[in-house]
Amino acid sequence: MKKQKILELLNIKNEIKSRNIEPLLKYNTGKVIHKKQVEFHKSTKRNRWVFGGNRTGKTECGAVETIWLSLGIHPFKQNKQSTECWVVSLSNRVQKEVAQAKILKYLPRNSIVDITMNQGKKGAPENGIIECITIKNQSGNYSKIWFKSCEEGREKFQGSSLDFVWFDEEPPEDIYNECKMRVLDKCGEIFGTMTPLKGFTYIYDEIYLNSNNDREVFYLFI
Repeated sequence: MKKQKILELLNIKNEIKSRNIEPLLKYNTGKVIHKKQVEFHKSTKRNRWVFGGNRTGKTECGAVETIWLSLGIHPFKQNKQSTECWVVSLSNRVQKEVAQAKILKYLPRNSIVDITMNQGKKGAPENGIIECITIKNQSGNYSKIWFKSCEEGREKFQGSSLDFVWFDEEPPEDIYNECKMRVLDKCGEIFGTMTPLKGFTYIYDEIYLNSNNDREVFYLFI
């Protein structure tokens, strides 16, 4: 009986690992809670930014926020029955190494319905460049996470109606403005996670100084 119980526990553990559920369940649940991450996730502002250096947890904020919203399991917000979003990186290489890698780390595998690739095989998406991940929302409907590269230029960011956009690092201003237009129809939101290396850019004026006195702007430093 004892041996059977151990085998059952091992099977459960292996199943959790195979579904890749564990990383999302363990996000920010250690002995020391990352309070800045919680503050970001709790904010209801529609234009939110996290500024910080490498290994501060800022990219995790963007990846987990994207997954929570897409799955319809956000613990602090009213969830939608399906969503469509963009994850915007500076280049395909950066997408693969950073934002895409974080999404694949935290996204439960049993929620993935399909993966469309720009480069590589969908059987090994971590080795290629993902175009879109279709996942099952908690409601039973489907959500889509599209990956975009700033290398494509502003024209490739036109025409869509989105629920939200995650910027992994600061995009060119014309792409940022185009993405703001993409979420208007659905009263959606944009959020960014970045290391402020470029000095006094438009993000400094529009977000940090909030020169437009926009009540929907929120930022924090990690």
